Amino acid sequence: MKKFTSDQLKKVIDDHKLWLTDSSKGCKADLSKANLSNANLSYANLFNADLSFTNLSYANLFNADLSFTNLYDADLTSASLRHANLTSANLSKANLSYVDLFNADLSKANLHDANLTSADLTSANLRHANLTSANLSNANLRHADLTSADLSKANLFNADLHNADLSKANLSKANLYNANLSKADLSKANLRHADLSNADLSKANLVGADLRGANLKEADLSFSDLKDADLTDADLTDAIGLCNIMSISKTTETKKIKTLKNEIKGLKLQIETLQKMNE
Repeated sequence: MKKFTSDQLKKVIDDHKLWLTDSSKGCKADLSKANLSNANLSYANLFNADLSFTNLSYANLFNADLSFTNLYDADLTSASLRHANLTSANLSKANLSYVDLFNADLSKANLHDANLTSADLTSANLRHANLTSANLSNANLRHADLTSADLSKANLFNADLHNADLSKANLSKANLYNANLSKADLSKANLRHADLSNADLSKANLVGADLRGANLKEADLSFSDLKDADLTDADLTDAIGLCNIMSISKTTETKKIKTLKNEIKGLKLQIETLQKMNE
């Protein structure tokens, strides 16, 4: 991999900044396949630069401008990207495990097949981002904005999505096993055939959500809002809190929910009968 001294790297960034102002004078930054591990690139302007296949592990990219930048297959393991601008960046197949993306802007970014294992995406902007087949297992996405993001076939095992905005997001066939979706906004989200088993959906907004064929085994739905949600063929075996669901459309109430609610009523009657007998 190409190596740069701190002076050489500064010149590349300065020339790129000049190129952005006047393309006839400067030079677009080509840092592809470079070894920039541990580099200090905080506040750097690398708009539309080429950083594909680059090693940026443990690099400091705090508040850097990486919008429209090519980071295809780049290694950003444990890098600091807090408050960074990654709007429309290409991060497909990039390694972002353990990366710090707190409050980063990843709107419209391409993160297809990216590795975001244990990444910190707290309060990150991922509106309209492409996260298809991405690995977000154990990631922190609390308060993140994922409005209209594509997370189809993504791995969100044990991810923390507390209070995240997933309205109109595509989560079809996503793995959300044991995920924390408490107080999350999943209104009008596509959750067809998603694995939500053992997930915490307490107080979640699922108004108008498509849950056809979803696996909700042992999921916690306490005080969730399922108004106008489609639960056709959804598996609610041993789901928690069905008697405390805020609202659910009669047209989408599955036979399993009806059966479980009837069983709960039956158990309550048995308890009342036993209490009277013991009086």
